[in-house]
Amino acid sequence: MASIVKRGKSFSVTYYEGEGEDKRQRWESGLSYNAAKARKAQLEYEFSQNTYIAHNDLTVSDFLREFIEKYGEKKWVASTYDGNVGLLENYVYPYLGESKLRSVRTKTVDDYYHMLLHRAEPVVNVGKPRREKIGPSVIRDIHKLLRCAFNLAVKWEYIAKNPFLNATLPEHKERKRKALTPEQLHKVLEFTDRPEIYDWYLVHCAIQLAFACSMRGGEVCGAQWERFDAESQMLCVDRVIDRVDKKLMEKLPKMDIMFKFPNLYPGTRTVIVLKQPKTEGSIRNVYTPKTVANKLMILRRMQNKLKVELGDDGYMDYGLMICQANGRPIMTEQLNKRFKDILAETKLNVDLTDIVFHSIRHTSAGVKLRLSKGDLKAVQGDGGWNTPDMVTKRYADILDEDRKNLAREMEKKFYKSDVEAAETEDKPNLHPVPTLDASTIASLLASNPDLLEKVLQSVQFADPS
Repeated sequence: MASIVKRGKSFSVTYYEGEGEDKRQRWESGLSYNAAKARKAQLEYEFSQNTYIAHNDLTVSDFLREFIEKYGEKKWVASTYDGNVGLLENYVYPYLGESKLRSVRTKTVDDYYHMLLHRAEPVVNVGKPRREKIGPSVIRDIHKLLRCAFNLAVKWEYIAKNPFLNATLPEHKERKRKALTPEQLHKVLEFTDRPEIYDWYLVHCAIQLAFACSMRGGEVCGAQWERFDAESQMLCVDRVIDRVDKKLMEKLPKMDIMFKFPNLYPGTRTVIVLKQPKTEGSIRNVYTPKTVANKLMILRRMQNKLKVELGDDGYMDYGLMICQANGRPIMTEQLNKRFKDILAETKLNVDLTDIVFHSIRHTSAGVKLRLSKGDLKAVQGDGGWNTPDMVTKRYADILDEDRKNLAREMEKKFYKSDVEAAETEDKPNLHPVPTLDASTIASLLASNPDLLEKVLQSVQFADPS
């Protein structure tokens, strides 16, 4: 129970929290009498409903490290873990880390986002262009992470409510990834269709897999021959290639490692692995078109030839479909670089900063939606998306040609009478009625007795009037 104690001209509310050796007396001082009465009533209600949150001096950084250990390591895969830890170390610990967890309010969060957007220095990423300021997309990623973390803080009863739920985020318009049109993709495929050059034809087959099977870059580079049934032309997509930190391999139980490639150099911090995809929905069987299956067989014969030429010492056979000329794996960033080099050589009218290898997956989704006449579930199953919304909102592009075809269909179906009249006037008579003379009719009847009999019957029973 709580008590009100007068101290000079103000009042205090005193109560106990904790149990046993952890039991401590708390004082909330400097209140007016009415405020003290209201606080006493609130405390007694929280005690009765078992909703009271005990005071703690836990800082935001201490809590978030506990959150990573007890939640992140169980739920996240390596790429998610690295990305989230990077966000916390670069943008959260330096600004909010020393704040008391229980002192963070929605106003605190709004001020923090405003500061990130206008005054904070963006972290320089190696190999990427320097940014002038932190963008709204980064702040949204931070918000998503901290909202999840503070939900857990409420669940663990560190705080009473999550201040991130009602926070005001900066306006952000998600930029849709540019994709190649089907015509542009055809030109790239024609340009790379060179079976006499392994490196070119390898990228050609990688593009075919990404397009025909709607595969991600990691899935393309992780595909193995043993998972491809040439007879049924079916490929099982159940593994991806990735580079992970050696320390995380045993730390993250959710990351199911199928195979670890041996390192060429000792003492490296990371290792290349084949692992299960990020979500169970990504595991799927994909049926390849016959053309793609035939091209894959050509690639396999090329690899078998290289295997014989280089021998066991020179060729490291890991059963990979898309691999270097010596059998070693190709990472998605290497495949992306080769793809961009090819785009530059084909001299297509595209912005190379916007188009990446993953853009092929966007082209694939749009073409498959068009060919399937909007069968979202079929396209979703081919691409391994979790929900149909991902297909329509993020991947499917609106093509001008489709919109023109839609206008033509409206003209044909809705304005039917006008179209038929116009077609009748404009269309030449492609099937004129032939003219027959008497000799032609006689020879026709002579060669067809049944027809002659029907003609005689019709004449016999015809109305004489």
